Amino acid sequence: MRALKEAGVIQRQIAVLDHAKMGSTLITLVEVSLDRQTAEDLEAFEAYICAEPAVTQCYRVSPGPDFVVVAEVADMPEYDELARRLFRSSANIRNVRTFFSTYRAKFEANARVRPAADKVK
Repeated sequence: MRALKEAGVIQRQIAVLDHAKMGSTLITLVEVSLDRQTAEDLEAFEAYICAEPAVTQCYRVSPGPDFVVVAEVADMPEYDELARRLFRSSANIRNVRTFFSTYRAKFEANARVRPAADKVK
């Protein structure tokens, strides 16, 4: 761990919380397609969406939608408020499709650590 920290490989350390012990949590996976996909538009959407505390993950993806966003809210009324605020007020959003997690079979916040030589291949 110390060597990975010193090498700058570890960006930060986090705590993984047990949602069952924290009360109700609704995990949403949201596909977002933009009208315009210039570099500036993609960066602007990222800054906009990542500023929202309920958003825990944001990925640019291809093919399909432009982004997949993971957000955690307490319940459907809170999701509805979040969706109205984030997705209905932005002029550059073409389409939003939301999936609601009914069961999480696996969640890991760790990644396999490979020797640097593997990156060269």
